[in-house]
Amino acid sequence: MRQSSCFLAIMILVCGIPLAQTPGAKPAPSTAKAEAGRTWPHPIPARIRDGNNKDLFIMTLGDVETGLADGTFNPARDELTLKDGTVMKNYYRDTLGIKFYRPIDKSIFPLPPSGLCTWYYYYQDINQVEVRRNADWIAKNLKDFGAKYIQVDDGWQAETNEGRHGSRDWTGVDKAFPDGMASLAAYIKSLGLTPGIWIAPHGQSNEDVVKKNPGVFMFKPDGTSASESWEGKWLVDPSVPETQKYLKDLFSMMVKWGYDYFKIDGQPTVVTEFNRARAFMKNPGEIDLLYRNTLDSIRTAIGPNRYLLGCWGLPLEGVGIMNGSRTGGDVVLSWSGFFTALGPTMRSYYLHNIVWYTDPDTMLLRPPLTLDQARVWATLQGLTGQALMSSDRLTDLSEDRVELMRRVYPAVDIRPLDLFPSPQNKRIWDLKINHLGRNYDVVGVFNFGESRPEHIYLNWKELGIADSGPVHVFDFWNREYLGAWEAGMALTVPTTSCRVLTLMPSSGNIQLVSTSRHMTQGWVDLQSLNSGPGNSFSGRSKVIKNDPYELFFAFPRDKNFAIKAATARTSAGALPVRTTNHQGWASVRIDSPATAEVSWNAVFEPADAYQYPTQAPTGLRVEPVGLNGGNLSWGAQYYLNAGYQVYLDGNLLGYSGNTVFPMRGLDPTRAYTAEVKAIWYDGTVGPRHQKSELQFTLASLLPYEILLTALEPVRTGSGGGRGGGRGGPAGGLTTGGKRYEGGISARAGAEVEYDIAGLFTTFTAAVGVDDGYDGALIFSVAGDGKELWSSGPIHKSGALNPVMVNISGVKRLVLRVTQSGAPPTAVPQGPGRGRGGAGSQGAWLEPKVAGRAVAR
Repeated sequence: MRQSSCFLAIMILVCGIPLAQTPGAKPAPSTAKAEAGRTWPHPIPARIRDGNNKDLFIMTLGDVETGLADGTFNPARDELTLKDGTVMKNYYRDTLGIKFYRPIDKSIFPLPPSGLCTWYYYYQDINQVEVRRNADWIAKNLKDFGAKYIQVDDGWQAETNEGRHGSRDWTGVDKAFPDGMASLAAYIKSLGLTPGIWIAPHGQSNEDVVKKNPGVFMFKPDGTSASESWEGKWLVDPSVPETQKYLKDLFSMMVKWGYDYFKIDGQPTVVTEFNRARAFMKNPGEIDLLYRNTLDSIRTAIGPNRYLLGCWGLPLEGVGIMNGSRTGGDVVLSWSGFFTALGPTMRSYYLHNIVWYTDPDTMLLRPPLTLDQARVWATLQGLTGQALMSSDRLTDLSEDRVELMRRVYPAVDIRPLDLFPSPQNKRIWDLKINHLGRNYDVVGVFNFGESRPEHIYLNWKELGIADSGPVHVFDFWNREYLGAWEAGMALTVPTTSCRVLTLMPSSGNIQLVSTSRHMTQGWVDLQSLNSGPGNSFSGRSKVIKNDPYELFFAFPRDKNFAIKAATARTSAGALPVRTTNHQGWASVRIDSPATAEVSWNAVFEPADAYQYPTQAPTGLRVEPVGLNGGNLSWGAQYYLNAGYQVYLDGNLLGYSGNTVFPMRGLDPTRAYTAEVKAIWYDGTVGPRHQKSELQFTLASLLPYEILLTALEPVRTGSGGGRGGGRGGPAGGLTTGGKRYEGGISARAGAEVEYDIAGLFTTFTAAVGVDDGYDGALIFSVAGDGKELWSSGPIHKSGALNPVMVNISGVKRLVLRVTQSGAPPTAVPQGPGRGRGGAGSQGAWLEPKVAGRAVAR
């Protein structure tokens, strides 16, 4: 869906029992794509809530078993069985509210679509020359990597009477496509690709078309249109057979043209308008079912073998009929625009590859996005396996941005472990993979912020990885081995960037830890893998023409090896091979002039290893982070080391490659002892001054007063404003014509809760109601379940109301906003993709906790 004001918004399996019928549901599919030796739908592991680490977002690929699962979900029965034996029947239908739930039919489309959508470069100024140019580029450069679809978006249809592109008249073709849409589809197919087309089929803007189809469109008694919206000046009446014929004829026309992928836009608007114009239908009934009847007509026309994508927002009424669905608004070419893909991924990913294929909108990689930001966007796609449609002018992309595309195409068979929506933008994404006996995690670590680097701790146990020994760590984007470390690892992630790490527990033998072809590092390319006598490996891999293919091997930490010999060949003969040996790891590079299956082998021999006697670091200090965390840091060393091991009260936390380690979840009133040891790659610590230690208590390091916007809330309730994350919903207020930035947004029903650990004596703030809100709000402060202060009703007045509350001894502080009296009448919203929802109704400005309830 399009309009001039675009909607703006980072990175893991059931028997064939018939599904109980829900309104409008069809029987569950009986045949589907085999996955890991099983046929979908089959039982899958599931989490139904966050664990201790609220920042963790988990997906799976292959037949994964993990102790992090809360139970097992049976898609055919829509039934979730928890580890304690509790059975949650109709989990998606009743718990998650998916009224028409049925498991996705993967028999025809076993994977989400991958390809190109024209909209976000050309918008309505697309033409057949540019479509062919991009299709040619994909056929030459990306088809072997799995790109398949070329989807022509808005702008192909007849021009308006004023000569503008992008009408809602589907009976003609824009002059920018002089050879017609059938010719374009034939050209795309001649390249071995699949043509797709965009349409908003429920609307129409050509009065002549409306007149030629009597009974199809809704009118008021006075003869004017019953619905004039983004969808078109006229809207079909879903209650009459004439509409069903109209839709069948429309889509039959496009099928005849040769299109096999259909993106139907504005679907939530259609449902909204059907509800609003119900009185003008000839045979009004349940709107959801009437809407589904229109989708059934579309499906009848296109048949089961063509892909149907619902768009935009989340048209849940189409579940079971649509193959996939957009889950949010339109992305924008900016860092803030990326959040329109991120937010819907967090909120709707639980539907992906279970109900349908979710589509977070297209992937944009071109400038002005920095290369780091483009890498974040590509990582979102690579780790989630959602529908993957690029929308750049591909011929203009630089080589380093094309390289990002190669490493995430195609979308693969990933699905969520987390079967619940997430209200926050999580920073640790864990894709758990089981393939050819290799069990490993591909972990994305994100910093979505623009203000400062983030220090993030990966705890092996929290990731469900056994912490009984070292875990190999490989950096995918940088193609380098980072060592094998116990317990966990600390990372510093620069602003608007990410890291992608492969984690594989050490077996004590040589291991294949990564491959270069795809972010899943083996799933797409590796066909077989065998270890033989004498430290040898052999296997078969799918290798893409002119794309250097690398295999990365890691060694046991206490032994070193080198590649003695390596070979590769296809059915056409031997291929050139290049080997590179490093201390602790090695790589084999294979170059093939054609896309082919390659048989390869590598033989290793023992090699010597260098060891440096590390020395203890100095200058340990702790900087508080919030009220229950701190960043432990120390001085950089002049002499050599491989990094540092950090201990807290004698317990190993993990490894850091730099001089900072984040510690979270601390008791601010308790005394701790932190220790840091410099370490070598083989795990040894130098003999001299092996460690440094520091004793600290967080409370003694905290400032006298702290803004709540600097703290992470433990809970945010409904009614909050935009964003979330540190400080709670971001605030702002205009009162008396004056704008105040910052603070925490206030809307009726909003609650924000903080754990302040009984550390402070006073809470202060100023509250007010926005000039744009005509109702009255009541602001209140509660501590440990007891109301401590209430403002009484506050109207917009141009004045701020000061707040000062005694919070001595309070551990849980809650800021609450409620409606006073009846809410003001809502102003009707247009159907386009604006930001969605009204702005802040009020705000808590400069909210602070201060004083000292415990001795420093």
